[in-house]
Amino acid sequence: MLPAKVGLRWVVVALTLSIVAPLGPLSAASLQRAWRRQRENIDRQNIQTARAISIGIDTAVETTTAALEVFATLHALDVPDLAAFENLARRLIVRQADWSSIVLADSANHVLAAFPDGGADVSHSPAAGWADTVITTGRPLVSNLFTLADVPGGHFVMIGVPVIRDGKVRLALGARVRSDRLSAILRAQQVPPNVVVALVDSSNRIVARSALENAYVGTQARQALVSIATGRMEGSWETVSREGVPTYAAFSRSAKHGLLVAIAEPRDYVDGPVRRMLWLLAGVWVAILAAGAGLGLLLGQAIVRAMRSASSAAMALARGEPVAPAGSRISEIDDLATGLREAAMTLEARNRERDEASRLKDEFLMTISHELRTPLTAIYGWSRMLATNQLRDGQHDRALVAIERNAKALGQLVNDLLDVSRVVSGKLRLDVQAVTLPEAVAAAIDAIRPAAIAKNITVATTVAPGEMTISGDAGRLQQIVWNLLSNAVRFTPPGGRIDIEIDRTVDSVSIAVRDTGTGIAADFLPHVFERFRQGGAGTTRAHGGLGLGLAIVRHLTELHGGTVRAENNTPAPGATFHVVLPARSHALADQKEVWRRPLDDGRPPAIRLDGIEILVVDDDLNARELVVAVLESAGAEVRAAASAEDALMLLETWSPDVLLSDIEMPGEDGYALMRKVRALAGTRSQIAAVALTAHARPEDRVKALEAGYEWHLAKPIEPVELVSVVRTLCPEAMPPASSRLRVN
Repeated sequence: MLPAKVGLRWVVVALTLSIVAPLGPLSAASLQRAWRRQRENIDRQNIQTARAISIGIDTAVETTTAALEVFATLHALDVPDLAAFENLARRLIVRQADWSSIVLADSANHVLAAFPDGGADVSHSPAAGWADTVITTGRPLVSNLFTLADVPGGHFVMIGVPVIRDGKVRLALGARVRSDRLSAILRAQQVPPNVVVALVDSSNRIVARSALENAYVGTQARQALVSIATGRMEGSWETVSREGVPTYAAFSRSAKHGLLVAIAEPRDYVDGPVRRMLWLLAGVWVAILAAGAGLGLLLGQAIVRAMRSASSAAMALARGEPVAPAGSRISEIDDLATGLREAAMTLEARNRERDEASRLKDEFLMTISHELRTPLTAIYGWSRMLATNQLRDGQHDRALVAIERNAKALGQLVNDLLDVSRVVSGKLRLDVQAVTLPEAVAAAIDAIRPAAIAKNITVATTVAPGEMTISGDAGRLQQIVWNLLSNAVRFTPPGGRIDIEIDRTVDSVSIAVRDTGTGIAADFLPHVFERFRQGGAGTTRAHGGLGLGLAIVRHLTELHGGTVRAENNTPAPGATFHVVLPARSHALADQKEVWRRPLDDGRPPAIRLDGIEILVVDDDLNARELVVAVLESAGAEVRAAASAEDALMLLETWSPDVLLSDIEMPGEDGYALMRKVRALAGTRSQIAAVALTAHARPEDRVKALEAGYEWHLAKPIEPVELVSVVRTLCPEAMPPASSRLRVN
C-alpha cells in the first residue's frame, strides 16, 4: 500500500534505481542512436565538403571568366582586329597557366582566331556548339569535356564569355582549359588524403579526378551516381568505388555552371575510430550510471533542503511577507529561488504602481470635483441672486456673463472627458479634408485672444512661405492649437509673450508654440502628455484644469499621422511645444476648409420663425422651458410635452410643422416616439423632426437619423443654431424682409 505522500528524497532514489535497472537496454539503444547520428554527421560533412569543393571550382571558373570578360571589352575585338587579338592573347596567356588556348568564334561556331595553336576543329566534339550557346544566351559557359585529335595534351573544357558591342552579343571569346589543370585544383582542396574527388560534366563524363585521373578522366560516371544525382543539387549514399573499396559518397552540383563534384571516403577510415569511440563512451556511461546510483541519496538530500527553502519563500510571498529563499548549486532550484525573489520585487513594484494609480485617481477625483464645483458655484450663486432680485445696479449684465462663461467652462470639461473616452475606446473619428493650417491657427488664436488680452499677453504669429495645406479634420486641428494656446496662456504670467511659428519642410508642416511662462519641471517633462497628470497637484496647485488638454493634443496629433513634443526654453524662460504634421503635396484650392465661427454677441437671433408651429418633447422641465423660450422669442408657436405619450396625444388633434424631441425619456424614448410618428396617418407622418439630445456621439447621430429624424442637435444648444435648424427645415415660411439675415 503506497502512502498518500512521498518525500522528495525517496523520489530521487526511485528515479536513480529506474535509471540503473534498464541500463543494458538503454545502453544498446543509446549506442544505436549515437551510431545513427554519427552516420548522419558523416553524410552531412561529406555533402559540406563536396559543396565547398564545388565553390572552389566555381571560383576558379569565375576567375577565368573575369579575365575573359576584361579581354572581351578591349578595342581589338570591336572589328575584330585579328592581329591585335593575337598580340593581346600572347601577353594574356603567359599569366594564365591553366589555359592552353584563347579562341575567338562567331555564332556559326567558326573559329576566327586562336592562340597559340590556331583554329583547332571542334565540330565533332562535345563542345561543338559552345560559341553559338554563349552568343544566344549572352552568359558565360563551361562546356562538356572534349578531346581534340589535332591538339595533343589530352582532354579539355571550353570556358566562354560573350563579346558585347552596342548592347548586342557579337562574338564568343573562350579559354580552352586542360582537364589535368582542373584535377590539380581538386588536389589542392583541403580534404583528407584518402578521399577521392571527381568532377563530372552535364553529360555524366568525368572531367577531372584527384587520383588516377589518367585512368578515369573521359569515362562515364558510375550509374549509381547518375541515378542519385538526376534532378538533385546534392546528396549522399553508400557505394563501392571503382577500386572496389566500400565508401561513403556525396555530391554537390554547381548552380552556376552545372559541374558536379563527387567525393568518396573509405568506410574503414570512418567507422573504425567511431566504433572504438562508441565502445569507450559506453563503458564510461556505465561507470557514470553506477556512480550516480550511489550519489542519488546525497543529491536527493541537497534537493530537499533547497526545495524546502523555496517552498517556505513561496508561502511567505503568498502571505505578503519579505522573501529571502536560499540559493542552491542546482541551477533549476536556484532559478526557482531567483524567480521567487523577482516575483517579490515585481509584486512590490506593482503594489507601488497600484498605490500610485490610486493616488492619481484620488487626485483626479479631487481635481474634477473642484473643476466642476467651481463653475457650478458661480452658476448657481448668480442664478439664485437673479431669481431673488438681490443684485445691485450694474450687476445684472455681470451675472449673465459669469453664468455663460462658467457654463462654457463646464461644457469644455465634458467635451475633454468625452474626447479622452473616445480615444481610449478607439471610437474617435476624423472628418478628413484639405485644411489650410494658418487658418486653423488663426481661428484658435481668435478663440483665446480675450484670455490673452485679459492678462496683457502678446500673441505673435510667424508663417513661413510655402504651401501650408494638410489633410485632416478642421475642427480637431483647431482643437490641437487651441489646447496648446490655452495651456500657454494659463502658464504665462501677465505681460508675457506667446509666439506661434508655422513652417514647412519637404514633407511636413510644423507648428511651434513658445511661451515665456514658468516652463515644465524636469521630472514632469516625460509625463507632460499623459492623461490626468499635472505638474502641480493637490490643494496648492496654481492652475486649474483636469490635465487632459495635452493628452488630447497628443492623441489628435497621432491620429493625423503627426508627432508632438515639449521642451523647456534654454536659457530663456518658458516652454515650447512642437507639432509636426504630414504635408498634403497636391492640394486643390477649392478643397480648402472655409473657417466659419459663430459670433454670438448676446442679442436675439435675427432669424424669425413667425407662423411656424413646433412641438417640443422633453422630460426635463428646465430644458423644455429653455427650448420653448428660445423658439417663442423667434416668433414660433410652441407647445410642449413631457413624455412621448403626451406628445402622441397632442398629435391626435394637431399637426405641427416641426417636432423637437429628446431621446432619453422615461417610458418610451425618442426613437420609439419617432417610429410611431412616422406610422401616423395623413400629413402628420411627414412632420419635420429634430433629435435634441445629450447623446452626442457619432453613432448616436446615425441612430437618430435611422430612426426617422432629419437633424441631430447635441446638448447644450446654441439658440442661434436651434433657430437656424428649424428655419432650414421650414424654408417655405419665409420671415419678413426686414428681419432676414443679410449675407455679404
